[in-house]
Amino acid sequence: MDTQHSSTGKAPGIIDVTPPSEATIKTQSIRLIATGIMGQFATMSPLVSLRKSADFYNCYDVRMHIYLPDQSRNLKLGEDISQAGTIDIENGPIEVREIDVIYDNPEIKPEIYAYSLWDISFRYCVEGRELPAIRVRYVIDDPETTHGTVTSVEKT
Repeated sequence: MDTQHSSTGKAPGIIDVTPPSEATIKTQSIRLIATGIMGQFATMSPLVSLRKSADFYNCYDVRMHIYLPDQSRNLKLGEDISQAGTIDIENGPIEVREIDVIYDNPEIKPEIYAYSLWDISFRYCVEGRELPAIRVRYVIDDPETTHGTVTSVEKT
């Protein structure tokens, strides 16, 4: 599945790559909040908030709550958050920074999943140009089920 460029019309989730915007994750925390949550209560898209850091110049604080199938393994953030691109959303195209949440699905895939709720918090600092939004997406061992959400900076 090509998530970098669409040569025919735009499809949801297809990103047109733009020049990178250098950024580095400075701090991060990944913790399990709850397990055994039945699937009908879980949203598959990450719930994300993004705001400018009050303490550090050119830094942003991100907080995500994500539901993953119980027994998911190797949960981590992608190391390269400098990738940028334009994606079409409801209000038109927007340039985004790519943030990947990477994990492996459980080896045993039951018909009905129970889910775990995870809290991921991190701060990243921009050394390149500022971008108005981030695109957080799951990168799962099965690329056909990769999905995500676009979030802009919280207005206060």
